[in-house]
Amino acid sequence: MRLGFVFREAFAGLGKNLTMTIALIITTAISLALLATGFLVTGMTERTKEIYLDRVEVMIQLDEDISAKDPDCTSSACKEVRTKLESANGVESITFRNREQSYQRFVEIFEHTDPQLVKETSPDALPAAFHVRLKDPLDASPLDPIRGLPQVVEVADQVDDLRGATDNLDAIRNATFLVAAIQAIAAIFLIANMVQIAAFSRRDEISIMRMVGASRWFTQAPFVLEAIIATAIGAVGAVAGLFLGKQFVIDKALAGIYSKQLIAPVTNNDIWVIAPVVAVIGLIFAAITAQVTLRMYVRK
Repeated sequence: MRLGFVFREAFAGLGKNLTMTIALIITTAISLALLATGFLVTGMTERTKEIYLDRVEVMIQLDEDISAKDPDCTSSACKEVRTKLESANGVESITFRNREQSYQRFVEIFEHTDPQLVKETSPDALPAAFHVRLKDPLDASPLDPIRGLPQVVEVADQVDDLRGATDNLDAIRNATFLVAAIQAIAAIFLIANMVQIAAFSRRDEISIMRMVGASRWFTQAPFVLEAIIATAIGAVGAVAGLFLGKQFVIDKALAGIYSKQLIAPVTNNDIWVIAPVVAVIGLIFAAITAQVTLRMYVRK
C-alpha cells in the first residue's frame, strides 16, 4: 500500500508539472543519446584501427640506381637492406618489388578509382621497394637500422595515415562527449527545478505527513521517483533515436565507406550493449540529483 502511494504520487507529480517533465525527458534523451554516441564512436575507432592494422605495410623506397639496374635485388646495396631487415626483431615478412612490379601494383590499386592518375604516371616513375609487415604495426623501431642507409630514399609508414584518420574520429568522440556533458548539466538543473517545484506545491501535505510520523524516505520518495521515471522515458527515447538514426541516417550516409571497409560499421548489437549502460548512468544521476536537491530544499 505504501509503495502504491509512492507511485501514485510520483505519476501525479509528473502530470502537474507536465511542461517541465516534457522538457526534462527531451533534454535527458538528447544527453544520453550523445553519451551513447560517444561510446559508439570509441568502439568504432578501435575496430577501425584493427581493420587497418591488418593491412598496414611499411614501404622502403630504394634509390634510382637500384630501381633502374637491379630488378632481382642482387646488388650489394640492395642485399644490405634485405639482410638488415631479415635480422631485425619485430619484422614479420619482407617482399621486394622491382620498378616494374611496383608499377603493376600501382595500376591494380588505382586503375578503377583514379584512371587519370594511372594514365599520367609513367612506368619508370615508381622506385623499387621493400614492403615490410611488422609484428606490431604501431612500433616501427625495428626499421631504425635501415633509415640512415644511403640507398634508402624514404621509409613510408602507413600507420601515420591511420593515426590521422583515428585522430579525426577521436576528435568527433571528444566533441560528442563535451556536448553530452553540457546537456547533462542542463538535465541536472531541470531535475532540481522540477523537484523543488513539486516539493513546494505539496509542502503542506509533506508537513502533515511528517507530523503524523511519516519517515523522511516516505515523504521524499515520490519526488525522487518522478525524476527517475522522467529519465527512464528519456532513456527509452534516446535508444529509439539511436536505432532510427543508425538505420535512416548513418547506414545510408556511410554505406559506400562500410562496403569498402574504410571504417568499421556501427551495428545494432553495439547499440544494445551501450543502451543499458547509459540508461543506468542516467537513472543514477537523476536519483542522486533529486535526493541532493531534496536534502537542500526540504530541511525538516
